[in-house]
Amino acid sequence: MIVTTGTGLTSCLSVRLHDAHTFARYHGYWPTTIDSSKQFDIYKTNPSDRIDTLLLGEYRQPLLPPTGYDHGWQYGWYNEIDVQNLSRIALDVCRPSNNVLAKAAEYRNNIGDATCVIYRGNDKAKEIAPVDYSTAIEAASAIGGPFFVQTDEQEFLEAFLKSHPNTGYTDELPRIKRNNDRYVMPTDRTTFALKFNAMLWALGQAKKLLVTTGNTGIWPVIYRGHTSNVWQLHGTHQTWKKL
Repeated sequence: MIVTTGTGLTSCLSVRLHDAHTFARYHGYWPTTIDSSKQFDIYKTNPSDRIDTLLLGEYRQPLLPPTGYDHGWQYGWYNEIDVQNLSRIALDVCRPSNNVLAKAAEYRNNIGDATCVIYRGNDKAKEIAPVDYSTAIEAASAIGGPFFVQTDEQEFLEAFLKSHPNTGYTDELPRIKRNNDRYVMPTDRTTFALKFNAMLWALGQAKKLLVTTGNTGIWPVIYRGHTSNVWQLHGTHQTWKKL
């Protein structure tokens, strides 16, 4: 099976997972191979570069029957999805590479037992309303710290630090000023993609996890394999809840 579409990292992962499910349901068996060499184009220095093997580990045919994967699930409540079985399939279809997992281990060591907060801002506002900073900070405060924040929006980090000054974060994944027409894309795109995937994996292993709604929220949950000790911020409803 050849997969060619998807834009950002989590979008490409979702397309690969969705297309594998579609193939399995149509043919009655999982694809024997998956070629994602034409994906992840925005992270390539040269159009001919192949970075799927840098980001993804070896594909394994899942043993479970397909659960299905709908791109719209990123906008729903994640406890309404069969996360456990979906995760088992996703880790066969989209398992991170050893390079990604090694970097993720570094991030996990830095994060420790902190409550992790993921806030995806900027151009995601074109797809779903952003959660107010105050709502996100209220949710985090109710969960309890210490905290580690991963966000692409500089103003959110600054607002969070005002409420919780000892919060951890990393500058390895850059942020930009809030802009609904832009997304983060540094000069070294390939390294950024690897670090971003590693961070999603590391966040998924957090002791407690607060996510915004969207692909950047659902993929750490898929990597985690369950919704225990996960809280979700929902922009459409401007609310949050424990899953």
